[in-house]
Amino acid sequence: MKRTALFCLLLALLTGCAHTPDTPSPSAFPEAPGKADVENFYAAAAQVYDWFDLTTLPLDASDSRTENGQTYYRVDCQSYPMPTLHTSSPADSTVTYAATPVTLSTLADLQSLVESYFSPELAASLFSLSPDHYRDFDGVLYAQSADRGSNLYLLDKTVSAAQTDADHWTVTLTFWAQYEDSQPVPVPGTQETRSAPTATVGYSQSVLDLERTADGWRFTSFCPSDDLDLDAETVFTFCYGPDAFADDEPAMDTWSDYKLGCWLLHADALSEGAATLLTQRFLDNPESWFSALAPLAESPLENAQAVVEGPAYDVYAWFSTEEQARFEEILDTFQPRDAVQQTMLEDLKAARERAIKLATDDATASFCLVTDGTFLSLGEKEGAYPWGNPGFPDSPEPAGTGDNGDSIYTFSFQGVEVTYSAVPDTGNCYVFRMFTDTPGPETLGGIQVGSTAEELLDTYPSAQPYDALQPSRPMSFDRVYVWEPGGLASCKHIAFFLKDGMVAAIEMEDLMDGRLLS
Repeated sequence: MKRTALFCLLLALLTGCAHTPDTPSPSAFPEAPGKADVENFYAAAAQVYDWFDLTTLPLDASDSRTENGQTYYRVDCQSYPMPTLHTSSPADSTVTYAATPVTLSTLADLQSLVESYFSPELAASLFSLSPDHYRDFDGVLYAQSADRGSNLYLLDKTVSAAQTDADHWTVTLTFWAQYEDSQPVPVPGTQETRSAPTATVGYSQSVLDLERTADGWRFTSFCPSDDLDLDAETVFTFCYGPDAFADDEPAMDTWSDYKLGCWLLHADALSEGAATLLTQRFLDNPESWFSALAPLAESPLENAQAVVEGPAYDVYAWFSTEEQARFEEILDTFQPRDAVQQTMLEDLKAARERAIKLATDDATASFCLVTDGTFLSLGEKEGAYPWGNPGFPDSPEPAGTGDNGDSIYTFSFQGVEVTYSAVPDTGNCYVFRMFTDTPGPETLGGIQVGSTAEELLDTYPSAQPYDALQPSRPMSFDRVYVWEPGGLASCKHIAFFLKDGMVAAIEMEDLMDGRLLS
C-alpha cells in the first residue's frame, strides 16, 4: 500500500531537566514485582531504549567537540527524571517501584544504566545501532544529535503487563494508529485529479519479555516506542472519496465488525449504510459485536465512543419496534466477559436513554406546523397559555371538558386552529389537535394546503388512504391520506384531506389512547 511521508524531523535539541525527589533505583526493583511495578520498569526502560533508537540524551549545545568531521555535544544529564506510568498513593499501595532520576557523566555510566534494564545481548545491540552516537572526550560523555523523527501515524501507546510465571512477565504494547491525509483521485472522463480524504486507523501490538536473570530482572526482548506496524491486519487505510466509497460499499457485508467500526470513525456523511449494518449485526450476534468492538471501546481513537454507542441511536431512529425490543432485551440480558465489555454495556444503556429522548423529540417535531416563522406542535407545553408566545391571542376560547374532567380550549393563529387541554395537577397544557385549511402553514416536510397528491406522497410515502376519516371542521373532500409513523410518535397522526388531487386541509392529532391505522 502506497503511503505518504511516514516520518518528520525533530528539530529542537533537548535541554537538561530539574531534580525530582529520589525514588527506588533500578537495582531496587523488587524480587516479586507487581503489575504496576513492571509497567513502571518498562516506562523507564523505554526511555533508555529511545536514547539510542529514537532520540538522544539531553545535550549542552554550547559545549561541542569535533572529530572525523562529526560534531559531538556534551551530554547534560544531571538528575534526569525517568518516566513512570503509576505512582504510589494512599489509595493505591501496590506501586512499590519507580526509577530514580539519573545522572550520566561518562560512557561507563550510560553502559551501566543500559545493562540495568536489558539483557547483555540487548544492551550490546543498542550500542551497535550507532557505534559513534555516544563517546567520551577527556572522561566526559558527549553525543551526536541524531534524532530520527517520530511516526506520524502513531496516535498513542498503551501498556499492559501480565505475569506468566514466577520468573517471567510479558508486557503487551498496543500502538494506536490515527492519521488523516488526502490522496489525488482521477476525475472520470478528464485528465484531471481531485483530492479525496483518507484516514489510517487501527492498532498493532508487540509483546516484550521481562525475565529474572542472575543479575536481576532484565528485558530480553524489546522494541522502539513508536513501533506501529502499518501492515498489521488490524490497521486500515480508508479513502472516503466518492469512487472509493462506491467500491467499498458493496464489500462491507464481508468486512468484520471491527473493520466496519474503524471505517465509521471518519466516515461522516457516508456513515449511514455502514452504521445500519453494524447495528443489525449487534442485534443478530451481540457476543461477536462486543468482542470485535472491544479494542475500539478502550482506544484513544477519535470518535470511537460514538461508534460504540451508535446502535442505540440507530435502533431508535430507524429500526422497527420489534428490533427496538430486541435491542432492549440484549441490554437487559447480555453477560459481559470482562471489564471492557461491562463498560461498553453501561455506555450503551446510558446512550439508550439519550437516544430515546432524541428520537421522541424528533417524533414530536414531525407533528409541527410552521406558520409565519412560528412552530406549532402537538404535545405538552410547560406552564400556562400562551407558553411564551406573545403573538398568540390574549385569551383562548373555552371548548368544553375532556373525558378526564380537564378543561378544553381553542385558539386561532395565522390560519391554524389549535385545540389543547389544561393538564390537571401540573399547571401545564397539552396540544392534541391542530387544523388548517388555509395556504401558508406547512408541515416540516413542506406540505401545505394547495400541495398536490404527488408531492404529498413523495414526502410521506408511507401515508395510507383512510377515506372514512372525518375532519374536526366541516369541509368538502374526496380523498384522505393518513401518515401515522407509530413507534415513539405513539398515537399521533397527520391527516391530509384532498379535493380534486390537491391538499384542501391538514389536521394533526394525538388520539392519546389509540391509533387509526394500527
